[in-house]
Amino acid sequence: MAWYLLGREYAAQGKEGKAAYCFAQSGEIYEAFERQKITIEGPLPTSPASVLHKGTTVGSVKRKSSGKGKWMPLMVILLLLAVPAAMDLAAKEDIGAIPHETAAAVPAAANAPAPATPKQEVPSGLKLYFSNGDWGKKLQQVLSSSGSGAGESVIMEASRSADDKWNEWNRSVKPLISVESKGGGGGLAALKYYQSQTCSCQVADSSAIVPVIDNWMHEREQAIVLQSAIQAYQKKTGTLPEKPEQLAKPYPDNLLPGLSPEMQEAFPQAVSKVNESAKTGKAQDPVQAADKNEQPKQEIKDQATPSSSQPKASADPLLEPLRIVIDTDKHRLALVSGDFIIRSYPVGLGGEKTPQGEFVISEKVRNPNGKSNGEFGSRGMTLSDTLYAIHGTNKPSSIGKDESHGCVRMQQADIEELYNMVTHETIVTIGKGVLPPSSNSDASNSGGSSGLGAGGGKPDQSFGLPLQTNDSNPSKKYKWLD
Repeated sequence: MAWYLLGREYAAQGKEGKAAYCFAQSGEIYEAFERQKITIEGPLPTSPASVLHKGTTVGSVKRKSSGKGKWMPLMVILLLLAVPAAMDLAAKEDIGAIPHETAAAVPAAANAPAPATPKQEVPSGLKLYFSNGDWGKKLQQVLSSSGSGAGESVIMEASRSADDKWNEWNRSVKPLISVESKGGGGGLAALKYYQSQTCSCQVADSSAIVPVIDNWMHEREQAIVLQSAIQAYQKKTGTLPEKPEQLAKPYPDNLLPGLSPEMQEAFPQAVSKVNESAKTGKAQDPVQAADKNEQPKQEIKDQATPSSSQPKASADPLLEPLRIVIDTDKHRLALVSGDFIIRSYPVGLGGEKTPQGEFVISEKVRNPNGKSNGEFGSRGMTLSDTLYAIHGTNKPSSIGKDESHGCVRMQQADIEELYNMVTHETIVTIGKGVLPPSSNSDASNSGGSSGLGAGGGKPDQSFGLPLQTNDSNPSKKYKWLD
């Protein structure tokens, strides 16, 4: 009983690796209270991938359930007598050192390097769960539903900003833990750790999962861009679009330059989602459906696996329309959705000449000077019908400085990516200290190169859209303040 109570305490503190070990030691007590079997295979700190099984063995020790009835009269006595002893033993072992009863499973050469982890193949039926700062709760959810069928579930999480106010999607979305369920009546599930902060163990190889997460992130970005464009169309016209082509009209109604095939395919569902959100007054959250163990609806294609085994995502963290936040102190422009930073770019500003406050993108234009290398670069977006704009520049050395006359200057690759992702009616907030402190990588990364984060930033995964309309305006000579 003491091991079970100690495990609950560790679980409450978010120390899931230690909690799992304590639950394993509690044996039938855990089974009685949780109605499922749990043990741990191998010593936590040395195994290549800590594995959690429900109904399997711990080294040479096997636990069998004998029902909870006979334990219930003893609960109070065990609670009073056993807690101090277990706490003392836990302190000695540190629940991260090699457990005494499984020490025989450790190789004789204790200092020998751990065996290389074989390369994993992405299994069919893969499910992706995003944990917004509470992966312990998400793990409990996945474990409670793991007996419903075979497949692997991966719990992932974004890096937190230095001020702990933002999820830095642009830097890193990493796998934390995976639970592989064998299905059937035995309730067999294997647990693997991918980050050292989740356990005192050698982490498993995540090389097969990272490309899947990269692809999932790109799918989610396409979905939020599409959603934001539909909402912008509704705000401008008072109605929802009936066809995807309505989002890529010629200038001046060019919300997007075009739509990818995936976005065109998802268009009907996206319109339905926006319509439902407008009725309820809040964004639909697929995480809630996942918490209710509803069947995931969103299929995510995996380029590394055959189309017959597409992983599914049961949680979409990007729910709020895209916004732009510009920090005049840090000379950074961030594209955000809720508290997620999707992109972060260095910008050139005008010091006190750059106005602060809230604006909206009222116009988007390609090649505002009639060419891609003019004074305003290859793209420009007017702020609230003023002479201020977010645009490119033919003075790239001014990025990071206060040399403009009030406009927001961006490098060419950055403004072109941002132009693809935002629409008319996008809210732009300009202020001091509105973004988190920059990291060392900000100095060398921009645009697509600071983009998806799951692989450390990949230029080949910058956000692009096909040009399916005429979004230039050669009849107008732009007089932005530069």
